Amino acid sequence: SSEDGGRISASAKNLEHLTAAVAGFKKPGGGIDTHFHLIGNGAMVNEFKAGLVQGGVPEARVTIEMYFNHKAEPDPTAVDAIATTVSAALTKAKAKAPAPVAA
Repeated sequence: SSEDGGRISASAKNLEHLTAAVAGFKKPGGGIDTHFHLIGNGAMVNEFKAGLVQGGVPEARVTIEMYFNHKAEPDPTAVDAIATTVSAALTKAKAKAPAPVAA
């Protein structure tokens, strides 16, 4: 919870949850097959959407439900931290993808 560890984007340890989500949904041949549905405070939703897209997740794989704070501007530091984490997880997922089987 945020009471225990602060905002998810606040530390590398907290962002490990995101790394696990990205790495847990690898598709055959590499990459990920994850859809991110972000729900909640506008600041969090805007930061994560921007960070996911900046990190390499196709925008079509990110949907949102924003309940308040709609006009909140994303914190660039949080966006960069999210993007760096996602990009590294995507790179790792691609590197561990099994080689295609020749027909």
